Amino acid sequence: YLSGRYQAYEQGNGLLNIPDAWLLLSAGKMPTVNIESSVPVNTVLSAFLATPGYGVGINDREGVEAGDNYTRTYTFKRTTGPASANNYNVTWVDNDGTFSSPASVVLPKNTAVSFVVNVNPTTSGVHSAILNLDNPGTPGIDYQTMNVVVAADQFTVGNSYTVAKSGNLGPGQYKTYFFNVPAGTPALKVDMTGGGAAAGAGAIRFLRWHPYGVGIDSNGVSNCYNGAAGGCTTGSATSRTVTNPFPGVWEVTVDARRNSDAVSAPFTLTVSILGATVAPNPATVPTATIGVPVNVPVTVTNIYGPFSGRAVGSTLGSANIATPTIAHGASQVYNLTVTPGSTSLRATIGSTSDPAADLDLFLYNCTTGPCVLAGQSADGDSEESVTVANPAAGAWQVQVDGYSVPAGTTTYKYIDVFVNPGFGTVAVTDADALRASGASWNPPVAVTALAAPAAGRVLFGTIDIRTAAPANLLVGQGQVIVQNVTP
Repeated sequence: YLSGRYQAYEQGNGLLNIPDAWLLLSAGKMPTVNIESSVPVNTVLSAFLATPGYGVGINDREGVEAGDNYTRTYTFKRTTGPASANNYNVTWVDNDGTFSSPASVVLPKNTAVSFVVNVNPTTSGVHSAILNLDNPGTPGIDYQTMNVVVAADQFTVGNSYTVAKSGNLGPGQYKTYFFNVPAGTPALKVDMTGGGAAAGAGAIRFLRWHPYGVGIDSNGVSNCYNGAAGGCTTGSATSRTVTNPFPGVWEVTVDARRNSDAVSAPFTLTVSILGATVAPNPATVPTATIGVPVNVPVTVTNIYGPFSGRAVGSTLGSANIATPTIAHGASQVYNLTVTPGSTSLRATIGSTSDPAADLDLFLYNCTTGPCVLAGQSADGDSEESVTVANPAAGAWQVQVDGYSVPAGTTTYKYIDVFVNPGFGTVAVTDADALRASGASWNPPVAVTALAAPAAGRVLFGTIDIRTAAPANLLVGQGQVIVQNVTP
């Protein structure tokens, strides 16, 4: 039984008719056969399946948008039952037209059979259906699979990287939406209007869900409702932003509390991705004289959704920037000396020429004699970074290990930098303003060097693009490099 209000993926087969089921079982009229199925799937967790990239039913959360028309090919195999081939009627339950296929399939015993399904979601959101294989000569359904595709909303130039959803919710009701967040997105912002303290406005909230399916916000009964006590543990009830969001399809749910005081409360959910670029990047100063400001012309461009914000400067640091080559299994060591009063020390690697390379990064404190591990970054790729706040003055060491380099050798980008007010500043004169999607502006930037770095190193700073207070979120960054410093 399917109610029409809930999709197949939300309720499965719905209600079970226990009396009729018991009559069939007690009469021994339910012969069963074993049927196996396999079909390609696409989620961020596909690689962790028993057979990576394959499931028993269609499950495409990634890579689908409204209007797509593609196929998935099932492999069915019947391993028990009669030796002769069996014909099975194929039906789709609770299908909104997204899935289509031949009306039957013949399954010989112990023989793999390919079965092509056409997938065509015409609207954004979740589309699901149960696939039934039914031998008409026996009672009951012989085999079932769940099939789900998520046609995520896309952030594009055409929608100014902003997607809005509106609706109405009664007590205990909810709606769910999906958004594709591209790799490298600096920030994902969700705003909501709806609900509130006024009588009859309703109690409404939104919750965000990582592409892994893990909740970013608590779904506790009193958390994040606009129009109810309890507060919001992850920020504002009406606006929250996650920085450096994991790329993939994010889910945002909107629900009304069970004791909401509105029979039908309106809401609008506005979801946008934020980001800005600085050009040129890096902005290079060939030579700076100690104590003399150098004007650096830059252009900041809002490449995603509109935001209110500004460009800000930074303290300069001493940096070693290189693009070395490392071999599989090799280790490379970089020595540096941190000056007194430094506020941070960072080592970062990445951007390998071999995209399959796995490099690991280790930072050692050698200021008291023997080198002691102060931090490491060693996951399954080569984008690694370690930062230490207020590092001790003296000798430090960075080690890069070529844990796995399938190509034999690979180049990679390397930087170590320790920030110290004694090296000078990158000063930016800018104020918060509304930055429309695609807007550009030219904030004045002045670089003042106060000391020269050690031989072989350069002065390094950043121009950060941040949203207005109180969020003050980093949505873009450009580098500033001073190549030479003269007295």
